[in-house]
Parts: sequence; C-alpha cells; structure tokens
Amino acid sequence: MTTLQQVIDSARVDLNDTAGTRYTTNQLLEYANDGIQEGYRYRPDFRVGQYTTAVPTYIATDVVPFPAAYRMLLKHYVCFRAEMREDEASFEGRAIAFLARFEKELKKNFGMI
Repeated sequence: MTTLQQVIDSARVDLNDTAGTRYTTNQLLEYANDGIQEGYRYRPDFRVGQYTTAVPTYIATDVVPFPAAYRMLLKHYVCFRAEMREDEASFEGRAIAFLARFEKELKKNFGMI
C-alpha cells in the first residue's frame, strides 16, 4: 500500500527538493488531494460504491485510494502543481509534461483516448 507521504517523498525527488526547503509537506499534500479529485473526474469507476459520499480530504498517512497501477501517477500531478507554482513559464516545460503523463496514463488503458 502506498501512502500519500510516500507519493510526496517520491515527488520531492523529481522536484529536486528532498530536503523539503522549496515546498512544504502541507503544500504537496494539498496538491495530492487535488490530484485525487482530478483522478476521480477522469476515472469515476475508482469510486464504485462510493458515489453518494463526499471525497474526504486525505492526510499524509492515508493510503492512496487509487488502484496500485495508478498510485504513482498521483506523483506526476503533485509535480505538475508544484512546478506551476514555481514559474509561470514552466507551463510550457516540465509542468505540462507531468500533467500530460497523468492524464494519458489515467485514460489509455480504458479506451478513453
């Protein structure tokens, strides 16, 4: 099981912030929660049986609520949001690449392209 803290720690490597000086854990956790919401938007089937309940706000020790094959995609979304905050021009570079990978991988295995 992958926790949100593990996703955040993995994202910090890609963001060159293993010391946690550029982004706070709370910032990255907020981005992860937003990524979960986006994941459900692209893949509502991840919430089978839970459609009538609100999506909770997760904490760092919670397990990522996606199937195992999709958990690390959340890292790409966290990186996208962090890179966007860093520099407006980054939308043309690394940030958009992280977002594109997140969206593509969520869609590709289920005929949604």
